[in-house]
Amino acid sequence: MNIILLSKNYQNYSSGYYHQDSINAFISVSNTFVYGPGYSHYDSNDSILEVIAKSNFTPTTVDLIVCSTSWDEDESLDSVDPQPSIDLSLIKNIPKVYFLNKEYKKLDIRFQYIKKNKIDLVCTVHPNAKKWENQIGIKFLYLPFGISLNRFKNLNLSRVYDFSFSGSLHKNHTDLRFNIKQHIFQKQHINKKSNCGLNSIFKLLRPEYKMYSIFWAEWGAKNLFYQNLLPKGEKYVKLLNQTKVFLNTPSAIGIFNTRFFELMATKSLILCPKTQKYEDILINEKNCLMFNPDLSDFKEKFTYAINNKSFREKITNQALEDVQSHTYINRIKTLINLI
Repeated sequence: MNIILLSKNYQNYSSGYYHQDSINAFISVSNTFVYGPGYSHYDSNDSILEVIAKSNFTPTTVDLIVCSTSWDEDESLDSVDPQPSIDLSLIKNIPKVYFLNKEYKKLDIRFQYIKKNKIDLVCTVHPNAKKWENQIGIKFLYLPFGISLNRFKNLNLSRVYDFSFSGSLHKNHTDLRFNIKQHIFQKQHINKKSNCGLNSIFKLLRPEYKMYSIFWAEWGAKNLFYQNLLPKGEKYVKLLNQTKVFLNTPSAIGIFNTRFFELMATKSLILCPKTQKYEDILINEKNCLMFNPDLSDFKEKFTYAINNKSFREKITNQALEDVQSHTYINRIKTLINLI
């Protein structure tokens, strides 16, 4: 299959790996020409016909045109169109697919772009796929995030951290992560974004948690030299591999986020709240451990998961087996089979 993939170049990006990993999956399973900012053949004035000409395909041999998760203009408040000269509505006989991204902002503007360019199929990781299909009259495909097993793997490192969390609390959308922090941190230190670096000399944690080796770093956490305490790239993969139990929850808008798969692939036990948002991917006490959303059993589940190595290994072994079917290559194959 010959595919034109419209995308920014994310080869050197150190987070948000799903952009590049999905690009790599397209390249692995099809004859894909990637076009967009950061690639040598990019020209911001090109039309879609000029893009096709640069691909060495012809208009009659292109099987699919795809707008990737990174194609949208993200900085503008009133537009998502990264290149108005590329008008996909002019293409009549080639299927056009759009990957919806950042569904929590500018959604109506993204829908306008989809309709203006006469997109045939929209892929989204959001469970509202069917609702939005009915709303705008264009076919949607619920296609969850996936995993690159080349990037995330079990490195057989010593699990030096009993428990870890990194990322945003998303307090504007949910109070769950903050409530868990309140369980772990002493009240007077609740505004500290990390217990690492210089903060490690202070007694930030509640007495019932201070005997555990805990890594906690929120977005914006800095060390004494104003360096980011959130690990990225290989350091992030190493953190997952060094952690026995890792806290994760669905994203702020209920999306099954990439970290669930990353933890499964690195054999860090997922500790997560009970919810209906796991799409049958996670099953309590089979490939993860769930606690009540009111946190009434959080400390019990926390302690059991850390102290019971055989239970932990049983769960993480099953998670590693389960994640094999959730690669980005499989996701893209699912899409291509529908075209």
